Amino acid sequence: MVVSLKAITHLLFSVGIGVSLLDRVEGPNLLYLALTTWLAFATNESIDVLGHLNKGGMPARSFWTHSVFTAPIWGIAVCAATIYFLERVVGLETPPLRAVFLYALAVVIAYSHLLLDALTEGGVFLGRRRVALAHFRYNNPVLNGAFAALGVLLVFAVLI
Repeated sequence: MVVSLKAITHLLFSVGIGVSLLDRVEGPNLLYLALTTWLAFATNESIDVLGHLNKGGMPARSFWTHSVFTAPIWGIAVCAATIYFLERVVGLETPPLRAVFLYALAVVIAYSHLLLDALTEGGVFLGRRRVALAHFRYNNPVLNGAFAALGVLLVFAVLI
């Protein structure tokens, strides 16, 4: 699979938001930094890999992953699988309050994905109706660069 500029933008932006929230709630913690990065990667990939249909040779977003109602479910599913793996396979206990935070973080990551997609001409689904906040092309270098830079800046702001 080729990682496109927009996939990298989704990842950097989500990691930046996640790390920023993590710092405010948990403080510096290497394990949760790694978990945030994993949740950002896995949630964004789930939404895009499972959610792009091929209509007439052109990729199109699916309601099942790119809806304001369904995208958080994908984040929660990724988080549930991750917590299950950590507890059952690795043996790392996740206290209930931290698990709730990780689930909330996964929902925020899913919505950060939708925010970026809502700025493009393809938009996202609100119910069964497609909504676009703007009509930029998905591969707009200025838009992708700005949100990727914002994500990186959010990470650096936490590290400094």
